[in-house]
Amino acid sequence: MFLLIDLDGTLTDTAHEKFKPYKDGLEETNVADIPLIEGAKEFIIRAKSNGHKPIIISDSHPRYVNIIADKIFQLPSLSLADKPNSAKTTSYLKSTLNGEATPENSIVIGDTWLDIELGRALNFPTILTTFYFASSQENRDGIGQNWKHIKSGPTFYAKDFYEIHNILNNPTQNLLAIEAIFKGAYSSKAVKFKTIKNSERFTAYRTLARQNAGQCDKYAVADKYFEFHRADRSQEVLKNLSDAIGYYIESVQNSMPSTLWDYFTYVSDKATTQPPNKLGELFSQIQTNIPKANLIRWVEQIEGSIRNQKDYRSRRDFVDKHIFIDRNTNLSGKNIVVLDDQFTTGGTAYSICGKFIERGARNVLFITMFYLISTVECERACPKCGTKLQVKINRSRGTRFLSCVSPRYGGKGCGEFIENIF
Repeated sequence: MFLLIDLDGTLTDTAHEKFKPYKDGLEETNVADIPLIEGAKEFIIRAKSNGHKPIIISDSHPRYVNIIADKIFQLPSLSLADKPNSAKTTSYLKSTLNGEATPENSIVIGDTWLDIELGRALNFPTILTTFYFASSQENRDGIGQNWKHIKSGPTFYAKDFYEIHNILNNPTQNLLAIEAIFKGAYSSKAVKFKTIKNSERFTAYRTLARQNAGQCDKYAVADKYFEFHRADRSQEVLKNLSDAIGYYIESVQNSMPSTLWDYFTYVSDKATTQPPNKLGELFSQIQTNIPKANLIRWVEQIEGSIRNQKDYRSRRDFVDKHIFIDRNTNLSGKNIVVLDDQFTTGGTAYSICGKFIERGARNVLFITMFYLISTVECERACPKCGTKLQVKINRSRGTRFLSCVSPRYGGKGCGEFIENIF
């Protein structure tokens, strides 16, 4: 396996701004002054002994990167002044590795959205690392902005080098729960958006798969998201989704034996939604010992739809106005699991959890099947206008195509599209 590994914040503990003069090549780098992430050298040694081929891919200055790569890790390296730069990375991999690095035998490892988007542009799986605590925020790299890194859509998550080894040895078992089920494996992994705790209660937001726009790795299952919303969705897709959700809920129960979950509910579709009751049908198939209840209701008169609300505030206001919690159920001190189809801005999730808390619920676990990740453009340009193309999915057929997205749909292109490319 080719391991394309970021340097700062992944192998070296140099995310702090005091190291910026070194990283910019403005000061001579003394390797003795460079702190390493605990276990970094041992990780590289073990990876090599297991037959992997690590390569450092950094956006710091070559004078800084090369000396650390050579003197500390004895690894080849590439410096990208403008990471993610998939074109330069591809050229390097072709010239240095004779094109041997492919999506099937390579992985990108790093601590920021830049690393994840580089991997997605290459169609390589990615691992987002969280090896340090950011004491400040940095805009370009997104240091200290965890949501930005999660939104970029990593394949895997790792808190230490042991978890990276585990991912390399058992990739499908470490996928997000829904992505794993479509690869023939069961997983209890979820994206941990946010957990709000105090001494008396917690509210947790989790999701089980990525709904990707643009290029992504082979494990992404955005086509299943679109199939789920079609009238002709297959029973096989529903079974896989229900099995993955049921397995995840069971893993939560096993990891929290002292918490008794009182209700399992879902965000029901409006009466006018087509196809009707799509989430309700799936909900009925999920196997769990938690009592099921339809606790979330829509008001009868609805103006507009959630889909047309483009940002967090407008989505939350829409849900605040149009959704209510069943008034005949005593929720005081109860623990609730909620299921929804997608996490986009978080407006729906935060509004509904807030409504349960207002009704006296103690703990709330809000689970979504998918979350919308950021768009990554491919390196191919439109043959008509030269704009970078985006990978899109035909919602009715689930097939992928290249699109030169026009301003009408938020792009800058001419609207040309190329089908049957994958």
